Amino acid sequence: MSDIDVLLIALGVTMLAVSIPAIIRPNMLHKQSVRNRDARLLEIEAGAPETYFEEKRELEAYTPRYNPSNRTLRAFGVVGLIIGSLSIFWGL
Repeated sequence: MSDIDVLLIALGVTMLAVSIPAIIRPNMLHKQSVRNRDARLLEIEAGAPETYFEEKRELEAYTPRYNPSNRTLRAFGVVGLIIGSLSIFWGL
């Protein structure tokens, strides 16, 4: 077994470890940015100082930068699952 084979197997296992949760529970990844924004808005309304100019206005006006749908996350998970499986297969 060469070094390349070990790297392919390690890549495949890593890809599977990341892809399977994205397929099973995408809502945990999807809602994280929304939860962070809402929590920060509550902190600012409770009196916490803004970290930059007009942070509150930006949080209220714009959606989170990374806010993919569950379908998109599942699609990325399936692609990762395929790539991970192929990497393990090629590594063996």
